[in-house]
Amino acid sequence: PPWVPAPSSVESPLAWYAGHIVQYIYRLQPTMAEHVREAKENIGFTEPIPGMHVRRTDKKRETKYTAVEAYMPSIERYYGNQKNGTEKRVYLATDEPAVVTELQAKYPDYTFLYDSATVTAASNSSQHSRFSSDIHVGAITDIQLLLSCEFVVCTVTSNLCRLVYEVHNSRLWNTRETFHSADNGTYKYFHL
Repeated sequence: PPWVPAPSSVESPLAWYAGHIVQYIYRLQPTMAEHVREAKENIGFTEPIPGMHVRRTDKKRETKYTAVEAYMPSIERYYGNQKNGTEKRVYLATDEPAVVTELQAKYPDYTFLYDSATVTAASNSSQHSRFSSDIHVGAITDIQLLLSCEFVVCTVTSNLCRLVYEVHNSRLWNTRETFHSADNGTYKYFHL
């Protein structure tokens, strides 16, 4: 793509730049774009909606555990700024079915939308099957749906979260009101 200098008002020039590169590389083929469209339709995904990415399976060996209670204050703030009577829906991208159950039990006022096939495939995957096409399609779908969310909360210790942050940053220039990290992971260009 043609090089465009980052505006001086951009919050994080490195993330802004990386986000543009990722957007260019990450263009969907028509069949994948159709799959994402069908996934949105199947789970009732409509905008505006906040999104949440909770990674558990192999991440627990790499970083400190982040409880679901650390994610929800950001979602509650998001809905605190909405009109009264707004249905509280959240898109949930996760690799652990127990997260879905836990969130539904602890936050019954919220409706959590998720792709059950993706959650099941990711939770049943071994280190070797993490490279299967089903896992990749599920991850791409989760990324695309998170990119469609008006607000995202996740942990910056996750590569998927950082990718979503970069693309959000390239689209919005300032992500302070649209992106939040639930963990204390810090990276040089994250201003979360």
